[in-house]
Amino acid sequence: MCEHNEGRKNHEPKAVSDIITDTPLFAGMQDNGGTTASTETGDAAAVEPQNNFGASVPDNIPGTPEYNWQKYGYTLITEETMSGGPHPGDYEKDGVLHCGYCHKPKYILHNLFGKVKAFPIDCDCLKECLARIAGERRRREELIKAENCRSHALPYAHMRQWNFANDDGGSPVITGYAKHYAEHFAEFRPRGEGLFLFGISGTGKTYTAVQIVNALCDKGYRCLVTSFLDIVTDLLSLNREKRQEYINDICRHDLVVFDNYGTEPTTYFSDMNVLEIVNICYDKFVPVIVATSLSPEILDKENNITRKSALTRLKERCYCLTLANVHRKNKQAKERNDRYRKLLGIAEDEASSQNWPKPGKAGCNKQPVHTSGKTKTTEMPSLYEDMAPVGGVEEED
Repeated sequence: MCEHNEGRKNHEPKAVSDIITDTPLFAGMQDNGGTTASTETGDAAAVEPQNNFGASVPDNIPGTPEYNWQKYGYTLITEETMSGGPHPGDYEKDGVLHCGYCHKPKYILHNLFGKVKAFPIDCDCLKECLARIAGERRRREELIKAENCRSHALPYAHMRQWNFANDDGGSPVITGYAKHYAEHFAEFRPRGEGLFLFGISGTGKTYTAVQIVNALCDKGYRCLVTSFLDIVTDLLSLNREKRQEYINDICRHDLVVFDNYGTEPTTYFSDMNVLEIVNICYDKFVPVIVATSLSPEILDKENNITRKSALTRLKERCYCLTLANVHRKNKQAKERNDRYRKLLGIAEDEASSQNWPKPGKAGCNKQPVHTSGKTKTTEMPSLYEDMAPVGGVEEED
């Protein structure tokens, strides 16, 4: 019994002043002429943190694997606080160790079984460091979640760069509408409201839809960019039991983009599956964005009852926008042709004879027509000639 009590006496806690003096970190500061800790019971002057933000930042600071030193700066207060234990500048007041920076106690006294014992608590400096670490962890988790959503939603890696920050400025009016849709998606989502994008090839329908998807992925929404042609192709490779599971998985997303609407085959199998997907999205209030190169007039002339029923439901929940900015397409074509000429070594005077005839030139849109055994050439009307928006807004040039 006596030996046991003697052992307990040997492990009695030291005085606060002795702990500070015996701390290796503090001893090193004393050797270097640094600030010494005050053991007086009076208030001690705060020690100004030494900001070495421009200095090299070590990666092996104890207890700081998640602390962003490059962002918050490399200071004495953060390193010492995260290292734990008493630090230079700490002082004793009322029998409790206080932080020399924020002047808040690092221990709290409790009467336990008739004895007063000191229990460690977080001072304001440590709370700030822990809050920053928690913020860093949340930010990293959000970035990881956004990248996972983006990897699942986008079929091609280059679409990751199609966002509002990297907008090419080709369709500023439509881009503004897309930004508002992404910002207010929380209001559109419960009602299952989406967009129906019309426009010829090259006006930026897919680009605009993917911009919205990237913005929603940053917010953690689960999106999908696909087409009915790809869906029908995948369904043909599945057995009957897995087809319904595949369709239900598509309709579980927060937003679905159906690109190149109208290019899917006009077969009974295709029409019925397209209608089923549209009906499920309609009943579950899943917002969809539909992009098509067909004009509204051509879609309205559809005689197939199944396809017309699917189109009607899509237009009920989608606001129609017409992308008619041909300058965007012409600019892309000019840049592409200039790049071809440079790589192929074609001179400027030779390029005109190699290109396709432009719209409005002789020979453009000329098609042979056979009437009564005679053949004559007539000019066919352009697909988007004098096309007006249907229930939506047409983009200004």
